[in-house]
Amino acid sequence: MRVRSVTSQLAMGLAAGFAHAQTITVTTGANVNDINWQTGTIADLPGADGEVSFTEAMIAANNTPGHQTIAFAIPQASWDFQFLFPGRAVVHTDSGIGIRAFDEVTIDGTTQTAFTGDTNPDGAEVAFYPGTLYLNADNSTIAGIDSVSVNLNGSNAHAYGLSGGNISLFGGSGSLIENNVTGTIKIDRSNDNVVVGNICQRVRVLGFVSEFGTGPATANRIGGPTLAERNYITGYGTWDGEGFPGGVTVQIFDTTDTLVENNWIGTTPDGLAQGSLASTVGVGFEGENHDVTVRDNRIAGILGHCNGTHCVGQVFGSGVYFNGSGSGFQIVGNTIGLDANDEPLGSVFGIDVGYFNFSGIDGVQIGGTAPGEGNIISGHLFNGITVQREAANVHISGNSIYGNQGLGIDLVPMGFGYGVTPNDPLDTDDGGNGLQNFPELLSATRQGASLRVVGNLASSPTSDFTIEFFASPQCDDSGFGAGEFFLGATAVSTDASGLTGIDATIGAIVPDGWVITATATLEPMGPTSEFSACVTATGVGTIGDLDGDGDVDLGDLAGLLAAYGSCAGDPEFVVAADADLDGCVALADLAALLSNFGV
Repeated sequence: MRVRSVTSQLAMGLAAGFAHAQTITVTTGANVNDINWQTGTIADLPGADGEVSFTEAMIAANNTPGHQTIAFAIPQASWDFQFLFPGRAVVHTDSGIGIRAFDEVTIDGTTQTAFTGDTNPDGAEVAFYPGTLYLNADNSTIAGIDSVSVNLNGSNAHAYGLSGGNISLFGGSGSLIENNVTGTIKIDRSNDNVVVGNICQRVRVLGFVSEFGTGPATANRIGGPTLAERNYITGYGTWDGEGFPGGVTVQIFDTTDTLVENNWIGTTPDGLAQGSLASTVGVGFEGENHDVTVRDNRIAGILGHCNGTHCVGQVFGSGVYFNGSGSGFQIVGNTIGLDANDEPLGSVFGIDVGYFNFSGIDGVQIGGTAPGEGNIISGHLFNGITVQREAANVHISGNSIYGNQGLGIDLVPMGFGYGVTPNDPLDTDDGGNGLQNFPELLSATRQGASLRVVGNLASSPTSDFTIEFFASPQCDDSGFGAGEFFLGATAVSTDASGLTGIDATIGAIVPDGWVITATATLEPMGPTSEFSACVTATGVGTIGDLDGDGDVDLGDLAGLLAAYGSCAGDPEFVVAADADLDGCVALADLAALLSNFGV
């Protein structure tokens, strides 16, 4: 497998500049050693047999000052174990000194590819057997090795072009893990690391604050904004003795300032099918986490299937699952529950905030009204968003929530139970998000390119609220929600009796027969209600009917002319509406259009 990386080339170039830097070339796959493991250096190579094994290369690199590069040129005629590792030079190792680097080193398996060609199109051309390496010094690099698990225990490490095995970072900081095909990538009490461009089963970011007192894993980035930085994290899970599935695909435990961005989580790399039938959590928060952003990911296919005889047909799963405690969570711009063709491939729960009998979660932002902040949450077997009974201040805003078999948003009461929670006087009940009361809509009237929504909110006294409005082709079976298209928002304040009216005009064209719903968010703390009951949009909704009288007439067209016409107006409008082809749009042009297309 040929591996190219600009950062890899830079790292290799820097390695070449270290004092006393030398290259040691491995010429045999056999695990033999003809030099003293305590004192042997590059000067002692090759040994008596005239060959250099990987064990000898590691011993020499450990005992020779400077940053060494270990290269490979093993003749293809000597490759063994081809029934297990076809197309690969098998390097035999053991559990001793020959697999532990105590000085900074570069292990470059791409040199074997250069020596014998791309003989293993599905991975690297060097395989380690057994396959675990420990690189314990800072500034170490490993590249182009197959069937190897790597423990990187220093800072500024670089791993790329690996295939098979697992990759673990322990301690240190500033490492780059890129363009590997592997099982698990684990960041263990390590900071400021970047994980990009990989295909793997799962990613774990672990701080272990409470267990070891070592502090959180801080400022780690999984993915990035570009396609080249996307990780394809296909799903992880196992079955217990009774056949119940369980496994977290992206595990966030005791971390601070973690970014999970633009990854495909839970699907095969093409985004069209489940990656694991045992994974039950897409992105899971455990322990204590703060200031974590999950942004622009596609999370789908998280649906663990029970395979025990007593649980046939049972499934489990949440796209995003919050357990433990923490604050400052942002879940924005994600697609949760749809495959790469935007067809349903959901979980049981889309987003589940707070373990059902305990949660210290406080301060979660799900979506937002700025461009790109809203999530798409669809295709789930139960609720789109569930806020469990002890989770507080979950701010749900600007999302597209539809096509879920349960509620779009479900706030769970202290006595437990799913389903619509009725409003209560002065909103004094308790549960998820304080069981914030939802608005009661009375009407939604289409007025050309606008929509007037009238209703009221009965909630806590003398409080400020944001009311958000949504449109959907049809109402949820419950009669409440969903909200497929975010339309806009208005601010209201309740009086001493906890009452306020709602009368908002929103610039939005709503098709005939669609329904309108709304949510209420208490400001500034941020807890959001369930969706209101649906009302059907009525009235005139003709495109171009600016005055809302049911007709498109010269008055409406004059308004269009003022906004878009003349010679220097909107170019696309000028081209489309210039009936006399004089390069300008005048009222006569629009009158000609009216005669052909008016209502």
